[in-house]
Amino acid sequence: MPPTQPKVTLLDTPTPPPHLLARLQSHLPYSLPVLRRLQFARNFPGGSTRHTHILYAAPRTACGEEEEAEAEEEELSTQRVDGNSSVSRDATGKRAGQAQAQAREAPFAAAYVDLSRGPETQVWLYCSALEDGDDGSGGSSGRQRGLAVETEEQGEGIELVLALLRRVRGIALADADADADADAEAKAPGHGNNGVVSKGEVEEMGGEEGTGRRGTMTKVLVGSLHETVRQGLLARGVAMEKSPSIPAELEWEYCGKWLFRVEDLPAASAEVLPQGMRWDRVRKEDVALVLERTSIKRRELKDGTPVAWAFMGLDGTIITLHVEEAYRRMGLAKALGCRLMREYLHEYGNDGWGAADVFVENSGSQAFCRSIGGKLSWTLSW
Repeated sequence: MPPTQPKVTLLDTPTPPPHLLARLQSHLPYSLPVLRRLQFARNFPGGSTRHTHILYAAPRTACGEEEEAEAEEEELSTQRVDGNSSVSRDATGKRAGQAQAQAREAPFAAAYVDLSRGPETQVWLYCSALEDGDDGSGGSSGRQRGLAVETEEQGEGIELVLALLRRVRGIALADADADADADAEAKAPGHGNNGVVSKGEVEEMGGEEGTGRRGTMTKVLVGSLHETVRQGLLARGVAMEKSPSIPAELEWEYCGKWLFRVEDLPAASAEVLPQGMRWDRVRKEDVALVLERTSIKRRELKDGTPVAWAFMGLDGTIITLHVEEAYRRMGLAKALGCRLMREYLHEYGNDGWGAADVFVENSGSQAFCRSIGGKLSWTLSW
């Protein structure tokens, strides 16, 4: 007989619940990608949309204990402090503490979901039972790594992740129904624009041109997926396709997760620029240059044209770091990376963790990570 699926309680909220942020915080650094994405949603304008779903799954008993503990804590905080209530307060507080401790020990899974973000990353996943590290090098074949021998806890964790993915499917189907109703209304006689959806509206919704639908998608892009989680899902028959950016000759493309501690970064004195250069933010008029990643050599800096730039992603990772060819080997890459993390990571959280996802074949970026004290920690992919 197939194993019975564990009973799972799943919460779906539009904003990050404080107890989920606290649990993710306690599982750093493995929880970093999802924690940073939730912090971005909470702390930055436009960090979330009306299509955002924050998902949290835990075994039903553990989730119930956590909710009970929170309710008892609330009761405890509202009780009157006098001689007659001290015993009951102590007992209530003890029960709340015990329930919280049991809930914290149980595995859980969490996800940030926004299907309107396509073609960019739409789902970020984490599971506390599936945070085994590896050397982050990508190894040989991905099918030879991951859950070679699955423990009971890891199996329970995969079931929690599957519960999240089933909810993602439900969200997509609900979006499909809503979009179908909107299409029918738009095509009704007398409705403005004759039912035509502009390309801009389609792109905003993350759909394919000509459909304008999020929910009709049969695929979602999951970002920064830990290889242990991916292997567990593959073992259960979850279909996966490599992203279009992966070269045809590769079966899959892996990244190593490089971790940094802000306090261990090279001293701020390393950020001193050569004479004639200055720090600045990327301007709107610079975007075309950034996208082109031009190699045009510019020696004169009076026009303010950027010669090196770096960006931090929605999950707090360094996603782009580029130095124009004429200005390389001047220490600019190291200065940029350190300054970016030192000045902006605190806007996500104060835990001091920085990260970068580097393709295993990208020796240049790996060398940069080492030069600023990065540690290769685990394997992931999109």
